[in-house]
Amino acid sequence: MRRMTRSLVPVVVVLGLLSSSRAFAQNAPPPANYPPPPQANEPPPPGAYPPPGYPPPGVYAPPTMVPQPPPPPEHPRHVFSLTISPIHLFLPVVELTGEARVHDKIGVALVGGAGKYTDPNNSSLSASVWEAGGQLRAYVVGDFRHGMQVGGEVLYLHLDSTTLAATGEGLAIGPFLGYKIATDVGFTFDAQVGFEHVSARAKSTTGPEMASGKSFIPLLNLNVGWSF
Repeated sequence: MRRMTRSLVPVVVVLGLLSSSRAFAQNAPPPANYPPPPQANEPPPPGAYPPPGYPPPGVYAPPTMVPQPPPPPEHPRHVFSLTISPIHLFLPVVELTGEARVHDKIGVALVGGAGKYTDPNNSSLSASVWEAGGQLRAYVVGDFRHGMQVGGEVLYLHLDSTTLAATGEGLAIGPFLGYKIATDVGFTFDAQVGFEHVSARAKSTTGPEMASGKSFIPLLNLNVGWSF
């Protein structure tokens, strides 16, 4: 019994020493040359921190910001176009078209003109002219600033000739395809082609004579102007 007790004494002593050294290691402060570990959301201290392997390198590296290219400049948002028909000036008649932007893809235009028509083969035959009408345009490709149009036109025309002692009037209705270009500075080109059904009648100012007729005619509009 005494021998067994004596043989257990070294074991107990060794276990005690191991327990004491483990507790000391857990409670011992870190080495003096190692700063304390940073707390959560705490910026890294200045200097050569952290030492190799404590904590892992790169933990506090700030994110790399990649510069983004500047956005391309936006085109001016035109809301109204005012154009004139150079072809009508040879009659000579001044015809103006004003188009308002009601939507990026929809435009509504009013057409108005006045002047005097002179027969190129007989300068003594002339008549005063005025016209009024409108257009509805849908931009199926592009938009109000630059695109292809599909639309329709209604135009009323009135003539009064003192040399012929007669008056005349007509109503033209028809569809068209067109294309419009409005530059950033405002210069605008507008072209349309199609056909129209015309109902016309003429009346003598000196008697009851009257004539009327209906026909189809081509529609051609070439306008230049400015957009705002």
